[in-house]
Amino acid sequence: MELDLPEETLIIKDMVRKFVERELIPLEERLKDRKNSYDLPDRIKSDLENKVKNIGLWAMDAPKEIGGAGLNLLDHCVVIEEAFKATVGRCLWSSLFFPVLYKLGNDKQKEKYLNPSVNGFFHGAAAYSEPNAAGDLAGIQTSADQVKGGWIINGNKCWISHALTAKFFLVLTRVKGTKRHDGITWFIIDRETKGFSVGREQGMIHGQPTYELSLNECFVSNDQLLGKPNQGWVAGEEALFRGRLLVSARAIGIAQRCFDMMVKYSTERVTFDKPLSSRQAIQWMIADSATEIHASRLMLYHSAVKAQKKNKIHSELAMLKLFTSEMAGRVVDRAVQIHGAMGLSDETILERCYRDVRPMRIYEGSSEAMRSLVAKNIIKNV
Repeated sequence: MELDLPEETLIIKDMVRKFVERELIPLEERLKDRKNSYDLPDRIKSDLENKVKNIGLWAMDAPKEIGGAGLNLLDHCVVIEEAFKATVGRCLWSSLFFPVLYKLGNDKQKEKYLNPSVNGFFHGAAAYSEPNAAGDLAGIQTSADQVKGGWIINGNKCWISHALTAKFFLVLTRVKGTKRHDGITWFIIDRETKGFSVGREQGMIHGQPTYELSLNECFVSNDQLLGKPNQGWVAGEEALFRGRLLVSARAIGIAQRCFDMMVKYSTERVTFDKPLSSRQAIQWMIADSATEIHASRLMLYHSAVKAQKKNKIHSELAMLKLFTSEMAGRVVDRAVQIHGAMGLSDETILERCYRDVRPMRIYEGSSEAMRSLVAKNIIKNV
């Protein structure tokens, strides 16, 4: 398989790289006290959003016919990889597109929720995880009971990003009385719906909070059902797979930035009359990091191309998510080690990157779950 990036993809990659270097990295020092790598002050955010629109990457994963840039998966991954080299303004690259809503929604639902979201008028949030079913979507307990004129939904969700300001929620439920993969069903729930509420904030290591959701005898009409009952599993699984690709792209971008810092600092920092880069221990850290980043990038591009072709790559995506998330942790840790006390302080971005990559081994499928999935798929074919 040819793994050289297409010329148009290289053009996009270079454009985003220049944008990040010109517009975002200078803000790291200016916004030193930022709570996380995602949020921006409103005025700065508005200005940068317009610049993203001007370079044609607004809502990059949404189809052109609804106002997006229409990028394919490979191009999307390349953009995210370059964008995540900066530790500021990652909200600019957040997906405004909900593939589940696009695939299962009817024209009325798309017109009401998807199109305005893609065009930035408001945003929604996806609610998968539950207190006892975070990595196991088939284990969700939020129930949907069909009644006259609609459905009664009961349950709790947790670890939901963007919930504080979301206008609507895509909520994953199961038809009452079903188990595991059977009965999995999506609903659109407006924020003001009676019986629905956003609960307490859950502070996170990387500074971007998540929230609990409560659904207590929450009635929704049949108009809020996405697709048909029992159609939710395949659509939800596809969204999860897409998420694993993009998490891997984020991990590679962060790792590459920290690697570049590591190499530069090792040539400048002198101890005992010699630069750190002259010492074999440091050279091995550099060599291992370069090797792992290169391997991760090849895995990412290969998986993205296969996913575009609609190939079944359950195991490959699990391997990718596992390898890249753990790779990023190792690379950032080495960068911190080489920088010494400087790496532990807020004098560099390394301590922030350390916090940013740690959750990657948990969300979108934990490392343990990914290893189990890969092993089970191998063993069942023996």
